[in-house]
Amino acid sequence: MKNTILKTLVSLLFFLFFFNFQSLADDDNLFEDDTQVNLFNSAVMSFNNKNYQSVVDSTDKLISLNAKIPQAFSLRGNAYFALGQYDKAIADFTKAIALNSKFIDAYRRRSDTYRTQGKFDLALNDMNTLIEIEPDNSNFYYNRGVLHRESNDIPHSFSDLSKSIALNPQNSNALLTRADVLFSLNDFEQAKKDLDIALKINNNMTEAYKLRGMINYRLKDYDAAIKDYEKIITLDKNDYSVYYYRGLVYSEQMNYPKALADYNMAIEKNFLANNSIYYNRAVIFYQLEEWNNAIKDINFLLTLGEEPHLFDLRGAIYFKQKEYEKAANDFTKLLKSLPNNINAINSRGNCYFSLERYDEAIADFTKSIELNPNAIPTYHNRSNCYRAKENWSAAIDDCRKFIELAKNNSEYSSYIADVEKEIEYYEYKKNEKNNEQFQNKD
Repeated sequence: MKNTILKTLVSLLFFLFFFNFQSLADDDNLFEDDTQVNLFNSAVMSFNNKNYQSVVDSTDKLISLNAKIPQAFSLRGNAYFALGQYDKAIADFTKAIALNSKFIDAYRRRSDTYRTQGKFDLALNDMNTLIEIEPDNSNFYYNRGVLHRESNDIPHSFSDLSKSIALNPQNSNALLTRADVLFSLNDFEQAKKDLDIALKINNNMTEAYKLRGMINYRLKDYDAAIKDYEKIITLDKNDYSVYYYRGLVYSEQMNYPKALADYNMAIEKNFLANNSIYYNRAVIFYQLEEWNNAIKDINFLLTLGEEPHLFDLRGAIYFKQKEYEKAANDFTKLLKSLPNNINAINSRGNCYFSLERYDEAIADFTKSIELNPNAIPTYHNRSNCYRAKENWSAAIDDCRKFIELAKNNSEYSSYIADVEKEIEYYEYKKNEKNNEQFQNKD
């Protein structure tokens, strides 16, 4: 199928940074006076209220008074992260770690910041350190497994996620992510088992239903896939991606009206799936013989960039509309990118035949036969062109080749009798033409 099956994205959990105000304030090793305590508590409250610039202002003042409080640097680092100032965040987390080499939250947040920057090696280094500090922490293996997944290191990802699950069989996020890894390996049955367990633990995981829906789709269990997508709709009425995925299932079931309704809903709510949804909808319009709507979607996609498959579909629609010139032009555009695309060559040949441009049709059918000498129908198509040009000998040769190949092909063997009658007619016309030429010589 031409639909793009979407890869499931399972994000690394974002660990919110919480502080125990009382315990920090009572720790004489951290604060030198009440002013420092008040500045820290003010920063924490600002952070909880998502006033991140205020966090920076308060921690700046605190650090200027006392630069030995690792939590102050870590808190400011979290604020910088929220503000998108990742280099400053990393600098603060690094300073916090320098002050406390076992500061778990600082390592964890620095790892997440590196990950956000796409620096997976550095992110992994921090996760490795965390696992050294707490070797039995299920979440750390989970986080490292996600990092390996995102850097496409499938074996290490699977290993870490399995370790996380072994340490905590109730880690539904690890089960979901391992299912995603298995999905990428096309191990759909095992992936589905992980998802079934995850959903028993937490039956509100929309991403788990979505991935299981994709798996059921791949396993051609379409009714089960639709049930999964309908569950998502009950859990999250604002997740309009589900209409796109369910539309794919309805399309495979050839339930085109429902597929169209789902695609329309997804587009209306601006879930565009990298614009592939417009192509999928155009295919549905094609199936429903809504030619003009299909062309409208294809023309929109062509404003974004010329892709060969767009010309293929539009050419097919123009052919259905008997717009043979337009169809031929589209197949020509496709062939500029894919010069040996047999379907396009044959389709253009059919257009030329309908336009009575027989020499061009013969050229296309001949090229098609060169690419695939066993293409049974192409011989008959070319024989029709020779018949139109009254080249009876060539028409007979192609019909005989058709019969030779069709004898061992159940799809075409039933046509042999008809083609034999055509040969009889062509033989008659050939003899008639020869007699006329003989008489003209006399």
